[in-house]
Order: sequence, then C-alpha cells, then structure tokens
Amino acid sequence: MSSSTILLCYAEVFPAYLDPITSVQQTSDGNAVLVSTLDSTIRLMDKSNGQLLQSYKGHLNKDYRIRSCLGPGDSMVISGSEDGKIYAWELFTGKVFETLSAHDAKVASAVTCNILRNEFASAGVDGSVIVWSAT
Repeated sequence: MSSSTILLCYAEVFPAYLDPITSVQQTSDGNAVLVSTLDSTIRLMDKSNGQLLQSYKGHLNKDYRIRSCLGPGDSMVISGSEDGKIYAWELFTGKVFETLSAHDAKVASAVTCNILRNEFASAGVDGSVIVWSAT
C-alpha cells in the first residue's frame, strides 16, 4: 500500500481451507459485505465482526469467477451461475424467488446492477450481454 492509502477495515472472513472468493460488494449502508466463493455459496457478512448474516445457495459456482451483486435498495442478491441461469434471492430470508434462463445454458459469469434505472445486466461465456428489468 502507498503512504496515501487508508485501510478502513481488514477482516479475515474465511479460514484458509475454504474455496477462493470470486466477488465482493459492500451494502449501500456500509455495514455488510456480500461475498461469493467457489463453493456455490454467496454469503452476507457483517463488516464489523465477520459474522455470517445470511447465505444464498442454489446456483452453481465451482470453476469460474462468477460475480454477484445486490439489487435495488439492497433488497435482493443476484448472481450468475455455471448452468447459464441468473438467480435472485430475497436478502433477509435467503430464499430463491427468481430463476432466469440466459446465455444458451452456458456460464453466466457476471451480473451488475443499475439502481437508478432499476435494471441489471448479465454477461456470459457465450459472448452476450443481457439487460434485465429488476421490477
């Protein structure tokens, strides 16, 4: 780190024996962090103490770097999957409430949200980008 870099928080969230982290996003209030790993699990972690707040399962993420994101208002978690689908979970319950077929059943590798337009976009290894309405 350079002398002008300030470290606000450092937490070793996962023991070394767990699978690698593929994406991370802080909640809009800055109190929690959404963490995706290569064990097909997404975790919402408390930033102050590293406590697991919720986990999200159902998608497949074993081999590729799959990026996940928080939806509008941090009300949902959205992720791609190695089965080519997009999954959406309710933030607090962790239950899947939407599964979308995308990317010709190939890996949906990235999802990003635009909260101002209430949309999200997914990208896949098939070379396509799809813009979805989050409503």
